[in-house]
Amino acid sequence: MILDHLLEEVENQLVKYYCIVSEDCRYDIVVIHSERFFGKAMVVSIQNSRMVLLSHHDIADEDYWAEKLDIKSSDVTEFRNFLHLVLDKYQLTEQF
Repeated sequence: MILDHLLEEVENQLVKYYCIVSEDCRYDIVVIHSERFFGKAMVVSIQNSRMVLLSHHDIADEDYWAEKLDIKSSDVTEFRNFLHLVLDKYQLTEQF
């Protein structure tokens, strides 16, 4: 099998680690702000090793991110508030 190397770039990224605790659950989350991904941040759940790309506008669609990040239904509202704070803080703008 032949692999073609299409791109290699180095970028300084802002990476933030968060540990969030609710009544029933703990969430260890990494938020990576990048110049890539059309202005969206990578939000990674350390517990289940899954990630989603989120912009401020994507937060309202919890069907998109809650299951992937393994957020319990009882914690979705508070987690949505957390995401608003984290993503608003860095004023990410979409390119398209």
